[in-house]
Amino acid sequence: MMPRSSLRASADARWLIPLFALFFAKQILILAIIGPFTGHDEVDHFFYIARLADGDGLGVVGQVELPDAAVPYQDYVADFPYNAEVIQPPLYHGLLAPLYQLVPGGTLARLYALRLVSVLLGVVAVWLVYLIARQAFPGDSFMRIGMPAFVALQPQFSFEAAIVNHDILVIVLFSLVGYLVQRGIREGFSRRASLVIGLVIATGLWTKVSFGLVLPMVGVGLLFAALDERRRDARWLGPIVSRVSLTMVLPVVLVLPWFVRSYRLYGDPTGAQRLREIPEYGEQARSYAEMLTSAVFWQGRLEDFWGNYGWRQVPFDPAMYQLIWMAWGAALLGLMALVVRSVLGRRAGWPPMLNHYQARTVTLWAVAVVSVMFGVLYVGTIQFTQSRFAFPAMPGFALLSLLGWAVWAPSRLRPFGLAVMVSLLIVMNLLVAIRFLVPYYYGPGGGALLLP
Repeated sequence: MMPRSSLRASADARWLIPLFALFFAKQILILAIIGPFTGHDEVDHFFYIARLADGDGLGVVGQVELPDAAVPYQDYVADFPYNAEVIQPPLYHGLLAPLYQLVPGGTLARLYALRLVSVLLGVVAVWLVYLIARQAFPGDSFMRIGMPAFVALQPQFSFEAAIVNHDILVIVLFSLVGYLVQRGIREGFSRRASLVIGLVIATGLWTKVSFGLVLPMVGVGLLFAALDERRRDARWLGPIVSRVSLTMVLPVVLVLPWFVRSYRLYGDPTGAQRLREIPEYGEQARSYAEMLTSAVFWQGRLEDFWGNYGWRQVPFDPAMYQLIWMAWGAALLGLMALVVRSVLGRRAGWPPMLNHYQARTVTLWAVAVVSVMFGVLYVGTIQFTQSRFAFPAMPGFALLSLLGWAVWAPSRLRPFGLAVMVSLLIVMNLLVAIRFLVPYYYGPGGGALLLP
């Protein structure tokens, strides 16, 4: 008889192989459909890569001008004729610079080659979501398969994984940190494991400074480990200090040269306040209170999360957004019901719906979601903001959504529910492509008219 884990792996493969094949094919189509340089900040990111490939150095915001090749795409540049993205740490751009040099042909050939890298990173991100789900819910196929399917078929994630932008690498690294912290909660944070987490976080910070929003999730994971060790060992404090040093202090130390450079150039360790000076975009800054109390603001964030591709160019119609509101409303009610059931069940002695490790995993990713949503609000105090700034915690959005829906389905019906969810997401992707993306870029009066 095959071990249970082998049976699960075989069952998962029947879902995962078609899912990954579908995802890759879909990404190639989206890569081809999206007009050149119409992704958010794609012009700036591409020519930042070109700048490093040509050996021109990092540059300073407000001094680095885009080349003549960018002029036809100036409508998609935040601070034309300047490249605002040189304010970002250079790891993503430096890693792609050799590929830029190796690709034969002109600007467009290089653009599509670099977009293909984003597709491959998207595949890695979806695989990490599967590992996260399998680690936390090994006996629940609805969660194990549903979470990677949710991410792979989420339309705006697909857009991120088809354009030249460092956000997709940030999503991969954030997901990897989450997976490693989950494993640490279950197996313990050895010195080596803590060092690996710290080095991945440092890599993320050298990709985008906002990667620091992963630290609250890491802190919660270390807190769980500390609580366990305090009960087992009187000498628990020393190991915890060591882990905090490796996972949270070391990454900041390793990225310190970039912070110092930004402070010297812009008077701000992150350089973020310099973006406030961009005409039009800085004028859209609002206070936390204005954003938190605005229904229009939160409606816009839902629309950005699922659609409004690129520079908010391609919105869905109101009916599709209303269906999404309904689906997420059901998930939210499910999560609330789960919390109430857990509180009442503990008092009444009922068996828990989540085991101890699963409850900690849900808490971990809930903290991650709150953390990145704070990032969305923070950006909104500087300039206009978008939901894509919350995408690093995409595994958390998937986990909470699936968990909320699972509450309404008995265990015996969840395989059917999984098939329904995946089918609905596939239909959604087809509608997005046929009704919105293709007509926008190639229909009469569409965005294609803006291209040379």
